Amino acid sequence: MDSNVSNDLAVRPSFALSPVPWGWRDLGWAILLAAGAILALNLGALALSVGVRLPVHGNGVILALFVVVQDLIIVVAAWRFSVARYRVGWGQLGLRGFDAAFGCLTGAALFFLSYVVRVCYAATALGLGIKLEPQAVLARLDTSGWAFFLTLLSAAVWAPVAEEIFFRGFLYGSLRGRIGARGAMIASTFFFTALHFSLDAFIPLFVLGLCLAWLYEKTGSLYPGMILHASNNAVALVALFVTQAMGVKV
Repeated sequence: MDSNVSNDLAVRPSFALSPVPWGWRDLGWAILLAAGAILALNLGALALSVGVRLPVHGNGVILALFVVVQDLIIVVAAWRFSVARYRVGWGQLGLRGFDAAFGCLTGAALFFLSYVVRVCYAATALGLGIKLEPQAVLARLDTSGWAFFLTLLSAAVWAPVAEEIFFRGFLYGSLRGRIGARGAMIASTFFFTALHFSLDAFIPLFVLGLCLAWLYEKTGSLYPGMILHASNNAVALVALFVTQAMGVKV
């Protein structure tokens, strides 16, 4: 082998992302499938609320299970139009190994950065006399007693896994090969932020989304982002638990 080629291979990062086979049409169909299934799920929840008076959106435990099903839907949509359609491994969706030292240290630094932004944003809003409302779903989740652990599993374990697979592995992975890494980071992050339906948390969520996309780009794996995402959600839930235990209304 030529020495120049050998040197090039030696310095090339083993975690570099490779192009994915799915494209615009697959993204469109996946979004339509997910949106249709989630709409049907919400209509079913509405029917239960009206028909048998089961308060799906008002009961924290049922809502946690509802969130699990919604996140399962987006994972199935991503799987259907990537792994299943093109007969590739889950590694193409980002479920692959990574440099543990680099991934964990970088993830920790980004976690700290995202919370600095969050705190500065909240402090600025407070200084301007603006009251920030928590995310609607977060405020309705049950953080009392044993239900807190179900909430923790759904929002701080399963949700990060599902959202990283869909938004970073599937969406960002496809856009990256068509509009470049920078454009894909912005576009996928905007989509990720918008679908959280929280204007008050838009800026912190957007920064978090950019951190997650950048981490995926640099590590070539979704696992560091899942850890970062899970840590972020867990801290938010624990903070909610503490404030509610102290009798503070959110």
